[in-house]
Amino acid sequence: MTISRWWNVLLALVVGVALLPAVAAAGGKVNLNTATVEELKKLPEMNDARAIAIVNHRKSTGEFIQVEELELIPQVKPIYAKLKDLVVVE
Repeated sequence: MTISRWWNVLLALVVGVALLPAVAAAGGKVNLNTATVEELKKLPEMNDARAIAIVNHRKSTGEFIQVEELELIPQVKPIYAKLKDLVVVE
């Protein structure tokens, strides 16, 4: 294996480990209480503004208690139906 290939493998491992807190514990779902803006942006129809709104909501009101709280965020409410089965609150 070439050095370049080793670096690619190492990079993939580092990125994978970085995503573990928000995704692995949630069985493949994104944990609303730990996800970063970048992790949230991987969800369908999620853009910067929506992801930032979720993080800001979490910072201002505390941890999410239930997934349905996403409907309280005006930017996210239109896509709630697409998100509800992809996220979790832990």
